[in-house]
Amino acid sequence: MSTLRRNLWIALALIAVLAIGCAVLPSAQWVCGLTVLLGLSGVILLRSNPWRSASLSIAAIALAVGLLDIFAGLLSPQPHGVGLSTTYEPYWMVNDPELGYRMRPDSAVHAVETYGDQTIFDITYHMNKDSTRVTPAGPSGSDVYLFMGDSFVFGQGLQDDQTLAAQFARLNDFKVRTVNLSALGYAPNQLVRALEIGRLDSLVGQPVKAVVTWIIPGHLMRVFGDGPWLGSSPRYILEDGKLVYTGSFDRHRWLSPLAGLRHIAGQNFAFVHAIGASQREDAEGELFTALMVRLQQLAKEKFNAPLLVIYSWPDETSGPHHDNSEVAQPKLVSILAGLRQRGIPLLSVDKLTNGYDVSKLLFIQDGHPRPFTDGLIAGELKRRLIGE
Repeated sequence: MSTLRRNLWIALALIAVLAIGCAVLPSAQWVCGLTVLLGLSGVILLRSNPWRSASLSIAAIALAVGLLDIFAGLLSPQPHGVGLSTTYEPYWMVNDPELGYRMRPDSAVHAVETYGDQTIFDITYHMNKDSTRVTPAGPSGSDVYLFMGDSFVFGQGLQDDQTLAAQFARLNDFKVRTVNLSALGYAPNQLVRALEIGRLDSLVGQPVKAVVTWIIPGHLMRVFGDGPWLGSSPRYILEDGKLVYTGSFDRHRWLSPLAGLRHIAGQNFAFVHAIGASQREDAEGELFTALMVRLQQLAKEKFNAPLLVIYSWPDETSGPHHDNSEVAQPKLVSILAGLRQRGIPLLSVDKLTNGYDVSKLLFIQDGHPRPFTDGLIAGELKRRLIGE
């Protein structure tokens, strides 16, 4: 067998092993380690200096990438919720051609969350036929309050009667009707798209008195599609300051391969994600603000109702240690100030919950609000929206 043919067979075998490793190994760092080993194996097995040099170069590059990723990971904050395990029966999500996904319609989903040997919650979520979460039925013709958002509005870990929407209805003696259109992991782009495509047009002409949503800093990365569950979600961009819908994030990444590769690399390597982080944060803030303004416009156009935004977010009165941060967060503060300048009413969760023991307010392990917190917010919403 010629040297060239022998080297080609060895190279193909090494590549095949690497492909299998990419499929089964738990992280990019493990893949880098395997690549280093395969590269050094190539130095031993391959013949002729050019082939050996190329194999050694690949090993060196993989080692450098792996070390960079380890270093970047050490500098990055530990993601919240590490060690949590959540199971759903049946699975809560179904595909949606416009929103990417939604809660399983007309279903009862049993959800169990554990942290090691500790059970955090063991409950059942009930959904209506339109994928809204079940809330108390109000009298025919009664005032309607629309709640839209992610797991905070949905009520992750809460029984149906403990959610914000349900507690608001109860505080108003069940004389109002609440609608809870939300899903785990949603962001303002899904809320805007839902109203744009008429997902809630059944409420048009009804006495909708307010649209309520809840924002957290994690929404900023979601409006850019930076989450493994967001590929099929609606993508918006700003063109000359105007909000434009472009399809899904997956569609954009297929049509723009460089953007797709950049996304994949950023998802797998912390140091790649860190490149251009400051500029990306600025762009996320601009897009997030534009989406919130559009949500306000749609609430007015569709229902002639105001948008009220609950926020778990650092504001002008927050110290540098808001949400366990060790540094000041001026960009987040400026985004919130921008929403206020645009006339969007805001409600601070921190001000309502100040002085209470955190274990009474949150599921410590995952950061979601407990029933007590939603009750405090529901009381403030009643004061602001109904005035009683």
